[in-house]
Amino acid sequence: MRALKINNRQQGFTLVEVMIAGVILIMTVTAMTMVYRTAALSSGKASDNVNFSGTVGMIFNTIQGHVRGGNATEPMNGSGNLADVEYRWSTELIDKKGASEKFDIDEGEWMEQPIRFYLWQVELTVTKGNKVRVYHYKEFSWER
Repeated sequence: MRALKINNRQQGFTLVEVMIAGVILIMTVTAMTMVYRTAALSSGKASDNVNFSGTVGMIFNTIQGHVRGGNATEPMNGSGNLADVEYRWSTELIDKKGASEKFDIDEGEWMEQPIRFYLWQVELTVTKGNKVRVYHYKEFSWER
């Protein structure tokens, strides 16, 4: 018996193989696009937070200058705009004291010192776009 020779040489890919390869390619491109998009969004948010936090540090210094430089004995408040960041602040007196008593050698007794030191509760509200943060901290001042 003679063997039948089957000449079934394939000259390319079948339609099913091409479709499967296309689906795999589309899924890979979509996944990579989503990874890139997520990384870009995270980078933008991190950059915004760094800029916001840096500005808040400068605002703290500004408020500290007002509280310490004003020789204040009464509560204060203020507002401003720094690098597109709006802020409002106010102070409330927590405590005031003098220095420790000192011994007067000539009089032979302890002398009470005048009230010169003030402890303030500061409330700072910072707004940039739709982001609002409220900070509470203490600040110290003294009369000169």
